[in-house]
Formats: sequence, C-alpha cells, structure tokens
Amino acid sequence: MRPAHVALAALVAAVWGVNFVVIEIGLDHFPPLLFSALRFLVAALPAVFLVGRPKVAWKWIVAVGLALGVAKFGLLFTGMDLGAPAGLSSLVLQVQAVFTALFAFAALGERPRRLTVLGMGVALAGIGVAAVDEGTSGPVTGFVLVIAAAACWGVSNVLTRKAAPPDPLNWMVWVSTVPVLPLLALSLLLEGPERDLAAL
Repeated sequence: MRPAHVALAALVAAVWGVNFVVIEIGLDHFPPLLFSALRFLVAALPAVFLVGRPKVAWKWIVAVGLALGVAKFGLLFTGMDLGAPAGLSSLVLQVQAVFTALFAFAALGERPRRLTVLGMGVALAGIGVAAVDEGTSGPVTGFVLVIAAAACWGVSNVLTRKAAPPDPLNWMVWVSTVPVLPLLALSLLLEGPERDLAAL
C-alpha cells in the first residue's frame, strides 16, 4: 500500500472519530431524531439536484434509506442521547462488520473464511467486555440501541451489495433523501413539536 493510501485511510479514521464528537455536541442542542433528520437533509440538499439518479431500482434506494438512515442513525443518535459515550459508540458500532458477515451468509450465501470467523469472535468478545463494563457503570439502554444500530448498518450493507450501485456518490446522495421525512415524522410523534421548535 502506498503512503498516500495509508494517509487517506488515517484521514478517514480521524474524520470518523470526530463525527461522534460532533454528534454528542449536537445532541446537547437537538432531540436525536430531529438531529438525524437534519443530518440527512444537509447531506441530500442541494446535492440531489447536482448528481444524476443512481442506475438502480427505486426499491433499493428506499430500502437502504430506511435501514441506514431511519433505523441505524435513529437508533444511534437516540442511544447516544440516552448516555452512550461518543468514544464507546464509535467502537461498538463497528460490530456492524460481524452483523454484515452474518447477514451476507444468510441472504447471499457468502461463507466467511476461518480467519474471518476468528476475527469476528475476537470482536464479539471485545463487545462483551464493553457490555459488562457498561452494565456496571453506564446506561444499558443506550448501549443496546447502539448495538441495534450496528445490526441495521449490517442490513444496509447487504442491501447495498444487492443493489450494486455503479456510482457510490450519487447513490449515497439519493439514499440520504429517503430518511428525512420519516425521521421528521417520528420526531414530531415521539419528541414533540414543542421540543423540535425550541431546538430549531
């Protein structure tokens, strides 16, 4: 691997980590579902008018938008709002790799190699240690919601594999349009219009 590629990988990891700090700061000002809706609104607009529609069926755009946008991010933001720390959430969410492998085996017939299975076992053991620690020192509900978010991310990965979008940029832009209205509706229903208006 070339040094430039290593540097890019490190940059992605750094941005990923900062992302969770920004989420935690944002949750001090916005209810989680509203904040998640705003996140996708900013991701979709105005970009959706600047890129072409992905050359995939609408069902895949909607399915991934619901699994990734509504379920994964709705659960993640709510879990963090309930007290799951930013640092722990960023690590725990990576168990999505295990869920993705399991769902890919069930839905696509992909058989993981022995080394992959060993790695999954180590990852799950690490999550188990984190779960025990969280169970004795922090809010369990938030931790469980972050695990559920990881499972939803795994579902969206498998759906994306089935969709096989040729262009990942316009794919993600159009997927980002799907969660906005469902998340806003859930926010109005569960968080209340008064709280949403006050945050805005």
